[in-house]
Amino acid sequence: MGGSAWDYVVPYHEDAAVALSTAQAKAFSEGDYFWAHDGRRSFPERPRPDSVDELWEDPVMQELMTHSVLDMFGVSRPGEEPQICCAAPLSPEVTREVFGAECPTRADYEGAIDVMWDVIQDRGYGCYVVLYRDNVPDEIAFFGVTGD
Repeated sequence: MGGSAWDYVVPYHEDAAVALSTAQAKAFSEGDYFWAHDGRRSFPERPRPDSVDELWEDPVMQELMTHSVLDMFGVSRPGEEPQICCAAPLSPEVTREVFGAECPTRADYEGAIDVMWDVIQDRGYGCYVVLYRDNVPDEIAFFGVTGD
C-alpha cells in the first residue's frame, strides 16, 4: 500500500501534546483515517471501532497503521532527535526555510503544502509547526507520512 501524507490544523495550545490529542480526536470522530476492514480489501469486514483504544487492539491496524495523525503516539520536545510515530517540532531554521517566516501564518502554511513534505525524514514520522495570526500563536499544524 505504501505510506500516506496527512496534515491537520487545530487551534493553538501551548502544550503541543494537547493540540495533538485535539487533532486525533477530530480525525477519529470524522472517520478521517484508513480502516483496513472496510470491505474493499482482503481483511474481514468489520465496523469502525468505538474508540481509539479499540482501533489499536486490532492486529491488522497495528501493522498497517491508520495513515493519519492517529499514528502519532506523542510529541518530541524541541532539540530532541525525531522519533518514529512522534510529532517533532520544526526548528526555527527549518520553519523559515519551508514557510518563509519564523512565525508562519496559515497562508504561509497553505502556500508551502507542496514542499513541506521534504522535511519528513521517512515514513512513520510527523512534524508540527505553530501558525500565527497578528504575531500571536493561533493554530498548530501537524503533518506527516505514515502507514504501510
